[in-house]
Amino acid sequence: MNEVIIRELEKKDLWNGFLTSLDSLKEASSIDKEKADAIFEKINSSPDHIIAVAEIDGKIVGATTLLIESKFIHNGGLVGHIEDVVVDKNHQGQKIGEKIMKFLIEISKDRGCYKTILDCTDEVKPFYEKLGFKQVASELRLDNI
Repeated sequence: MNEVIIRELEKKDLWNGFLTSLDSLKEASSIDKEKADAIFEKINSSPDHIIAVAEIDGKIVGATTLLIESKFIHNGGLVGHIEDVVVDKNHQGQKIGEKIMKFLIEISKDRGCYKTILDCTDEVKPFYEKLGFKQVASELRLDNI
C-alpha cells in the first residue's frame, strides 16, 4: 500500500473520490456540482466544522467529520462530535479509518474539547472502543423527514 496522507478536505477533493467514498454511507456522488460546491463553501467557512480525508496516490479513499459544539455548561466548554466515518470499500482493513479518527481526535483535544462523542451501530463498536471510546448511553433518534 502506498503512503496514506491524512489532511483536511479541499474543494478539489469533492470529485476526486470524496463523494464516491461517502456512497458507502448513503449515495452522495450524484449530487449537483453547484450544490456540492455551495455545501463545501458553507462547511469551509466554519472553523468548527472539519472534514478530514485520507489520500492515497492523489485520490481520496476515506473521510470523517468533526463538529465542535460550544456549550454554556462546563464554563463554555467544547464538545467534539464525530460523524460520517467512511473508508472506500476497496481500502478497508488497512487502518485508514483509524488514522483519520486519530487525526480528528487530536484536533478535538487541541481545540480544547472536554469530550469527543459519536453514535455507531453495534457492528462497528469494537473499532471505536479500540480508539478509547466507551459506551455511556443509548442513542435515541427522531427522523424529521
